[in-house]
Amino acid sequence: MRTAIYARRSTDEHQAASLEVQIGEATLYIERKGWSVAREHVYRDDAVSRAEFKRRPGLIAMLNAAESGAFDAVVLRDESRLGGDMHRTGLVLQDLIEHGIHVFYYFDDEEVQLSGATDKMLVAVRSFAAELEREKISERTREHLLIKARRGLNVGGRVYGYENKEVRDSERRLHVNYELSPTEAPIVQEIFTRYARGDGLRLIIKDLNARQIPKARVGKRGTGSWSTSAVWSMLRNERYRGVLVWGRREKTYRRGTRVRLATDPRDWVVAERPELRIVSDELWFAVQARIAETTKRTGRKGGRPPRYLLSGMVRCSQCGGPMTVVNHRHGVDMVKVYTCAYHRERGDSVCANTARRPVTSVNDAVVHWVEQNVLSEDVVLEALRIVRNRLQERTRATTTDLPGFEKRMAVLRAEIDRLVGALATTDQKPGPVVQAIAERQEELSALDARVRAAKAAPDAIELEIRRMEADARRRLTDLRGALGRNADAAREVLRAIFEAPLRSTPVQTPEGRRFQIEGTASVGKMLATEFSNVASPTGFEPVLQP
Repeated sequence: MRTAIYARRSTDEHQAASLEVQIGEATLYIERKGWSVAREHVYRDDAVSRAEFKRRPGLIAMLNAAESGAFDAVVLRDESRLGGDMHRTGLVLQDLIEHGIHVFYYFDDEEVQLSGATDKMLVAVRSFAAELEREKISERTREHLLIKARRGLNVGGRVYGYENKEVRDSERRLHVNYELSPTEAPIVQEIFTRYARGDGLRLIIKDLNARQIPKARVGKRGTGSWSTSAVWSMLRNERYRGVLVWGRREKTYRRGTRVRLATDPRDWVVAERPELRIVSDELWFAVQARIAETTKRTGRKGGRPPRYLLSGMVRCSQCGGPMTVVNHRHGVDMVKVYTCAYHRERGDSVCANTARRPVTSVNDAVVHWVEQNVLSEDVVLEALRIVRNRLQERTRATTTDLPGFEKRMAVLRAEIDRLVGALATTDQKPGPVVQAIAERQEELSALDARVRAAKAAPDAIELEIRRMEADARRRLTDLRGALGRNADAAREVLRAIFEAPLRSTPVQTPEGRRFQIEGTASVGKMLATEFSNVASPTGFEPVLQP
């Protein structure tokens, strides 16, 4: 039997077996059973909570492979590896089993069964125990952090301007404390001072990047350069004046993924640590006054909604940063142009892409390509033809089983007739005979339904294809109209068409410098149907005159 392995470990589960142990034990179990496992079907999620179901690449990859029939069974330690949410774990198990995948727990040498109410209840009870364990771990972790926060200690993570120093008792670590960083604390002081005297964020950020001042570590995220959001959050962090605030947000799970919700300020833990002060109260309040003035003048506290067609949808191919819209003088006229936001806000040291192109020119080129290559009746009808062929192939595969179904139905009818005849010759009604008749009648009804469906499939397919063609033409008209109505409606159309952000590369053409935009469009996603016809657009803008 072809098997897969799934292993998961959470950072909160210190007592749980490591991924290597889980995979090793699952491999030994498979070998003892005489099964096989391929390396590409060993799925793992490290440092992922059992309550997380959306941001779990290993689990999602395993479910996709199971749906495609890549393996016959999956082996894991126990139900807690799948998840710690009673309902969602049950749904994952049901999804696997309904795709014909056997699920085995190597720890108990047990196969999961969901064939009846009793099996489902047992799975629910065990999942309840896993969820209860997760809640207890979460409660203990929060209590531990609360005690440290009240003492003003480090409750996790790193803050720019400080160093994390372990406090130990011989070989045992007691806690982690903050200490001023001799290299980073002066940079924090400089940022506050410059902003208070009137320097703009962009000027400060470009200067820091040009001087190659190291930014705070952000793991795998970011480009390693200073950004507006990083400096903006620093300017509002009370830690820099020696006040530590913990508990502003609470981690919880909604719809299968982790979210952070704002908490009641009365529940915050505030601890004063004067020895950690980097900026004076005078400088702190001067910065806060300017922030309040800026917020009042602009009328917004956060980012503004997108106003242009490709806002938030195109990224620079050189640095990966978003493309933004700015004013640019073209002769005597001032026009809106797309340009790399990282180059504009963070400077040449982060991105050297200086290309700028008029918003109208790029927008027109993208819309024209979409209308010609995606919102085309020929493209949609070709996709529908592929769907028709696939459905017909599926029907032909089903109809090959018809002779066997009909033969089995004839046997069942003969057995039922004999059993009914036996009952007719006696006044007693033996329970086993009645049960045998009921079982055969149930199987006969199921086979009869499958045979009827198989014989009716060709007509049903033709009817469904005609309905899909009519619906596709209607949606094409709606989508074309949306492209011409306004930027918001057109943006929704493009988001429905393109599967990932578009990428913009500056290229030199005979007509001058242009953007070459690349992306992948899906007809199936656009029309919200089961078919998919993929096109890869390249070279939108270079072929057009400005």
